Amino acid sequence: MEARIIRRSLVTIAVGLAMGSAGVAHATNGYFAHGYGTKAKGMGGVGMAISQDAYAPGINPAGIAGMESRIDGSLAYFRPERSVTFNDMGDMTIDSDSEDFFIPSIGYVQQIDENRSWGIALLGNGGLNTDYPAFDRQCQNPQDPNGPLVPGQGVFCGGSAGVDLEQLAIIPTYAQKFADGRVSVGFSPIISYQRFSAKGIEAFNQASAEGDTGSGSGTDTTWGYGAQIGFQAELAEGARVGASYRSKIRNGDFDDYSGLFADGGSFDVPSTYGLGFSVDVSPSVTLSADYQRINYTDVAAISNPGDSGLLGAPNGAGFGWQDIDIFKFGAQYEAGNDWTWRVGYNRGENPIPSSEVEFNILAPAVMEDHFTFGFTKGFGNQHELNFAAMYAPRQSVRGPTQQGEATIEMRQYELEIGYAYRF
Repeated sequence: MEARIIRRSLVTIAVGLAMGSAGVAHATNGYFAHGYGTKAKGMGGVGMAISQDAYAPGINPAGIAGMESRIDGSLAYFRPERSVTFNDMGDMTIDSDSEDFFIPSIGYVQQIDENRSWGIALLGNGGLNTDYPAFDRQCQNPQDPNGPLVPGQGVFCGGSAGVDLEQLAIIPTYAQKFADGRVSVGFSPIISYQRFSAKGIEAFNQASAEGDTGSGSGTDTTWGYGAQIGFQAELAEGARVGASYRSKIRNGDFDDYSGLFADGGSFDVPSTYGLGFSVDVSPSVTLSADYQRINYTDVAAISNPGDSGLLGAPNGAGFGWQDIDIFKFGAQYEAGNDWTWRVGYNRGENPIPSSEVEFNILAPAVMEDHFTFGFTKGFGNQHELNFAAMYAPRQSVRGPTQQGEATIEMRQYELEIGYAYRF
């Protein structure tokens, strides 16, 4: 009875915290996080073939099949350092403010029997997030674009400027083992919640089909839906394979920004798929590797080039992002005395070509390399303390803008601490 009361209380608190804290700022693999769950993050984000906690549905829903009943909660401190340098203005560098973010994640699994479990995970993405301050500069005169420059302020001559995209995925999951426990299959419907706001981008109004990008309209929200499926299989003792596919998540339109995003404010979440392997090279050492594909070309507002039409128009201009391939590698060492140590490396492609720098001053998600470290300390049979750290070194892209050459740049740090209770 006591365990049941604790379980219900923790689940209620978890859902409340997650729904009240949807804001996120990840921008590691494009605007997807480099991993989901503290343990996976410590191993470079791997999780297709190895699943260790209630966050598993964020990578592969099959991972919770037969998993013990448990609840995982974590809080990440994420620091993306973003800037733009105007190379034709004496290499003037402007840093984006709002660099410190605290991001919660919640996962819960209920074991039905040794082969079946259900659960729910609440996880976030984000990264179209910048907040550039106003500064004095010379700008084009909107009344006389071919005339002499006039005094103005900000990266787009509209004062302080930036955008903020936040995405929360609510992932209920059912998973089951087959073939005497050697094969697991999982399925998740996905509920998506998004928030978006933009300011200081009135300079793009002249390129909007509506003559108004919606800059300064405040925060607009949408809900959407999608699904994912995955499997894991034991190839031999200590050797596992896993794969998953997540559909495009179809969200409602951002009506307040119908003049900014292609197709009248449409902004869906792109589909992804992946494949992974994991092998126990000794009783205490496990090596894992994942491949993941993010199909940004599913979403016109993200992938259409900036010269493909007017903003907000059918199949109109977008951020020009390309599909990316991601390779993740992780190692885990069980050291005894309830200590487990992890390291990892995540190599993702930069989705932003040099030709698309101007619009992506707002969203400089150019990261490629991610180095990770983590550990778990168990306390008895029910409690775990988890930790993960990530460092992504500085990456930049230089390209043309209407005001001359500019370079967008980012560097990232993340620390995450989590607690797990096993029922």
